[in-house]
Amino acid sequence: MANQPPDKAARDKNLDALQSAVDGWADKEIKRLDSESKFLRAVVKDRGSKSAGTKNMTQAALKTITEIDNFLQVVKTTA
Repeated sequence: MANQPPDKAARDKNLDALQSAVDGWADKEIKRLDSESKFLRAVVKDRGSKSAGTKNMTQAALKTITEIDNFLQVVKTTA
């Protein structure tokens, strides 16, 4: 605790430092929130059941076709 109050120049210096710190924090926070907002919008856009279902069905169909082809190759070579 100070023994005497700061003079106007010291107060102004402290207020300028505070303003600079707040501006820096605000810039970082705005960038962070913009990035988060952009990410969440992309998540919402791509979360639709149609796109997820289509991707899942495609992958499942490809795996099924591969397994059937492998099975048919085995049957063909043993017959």
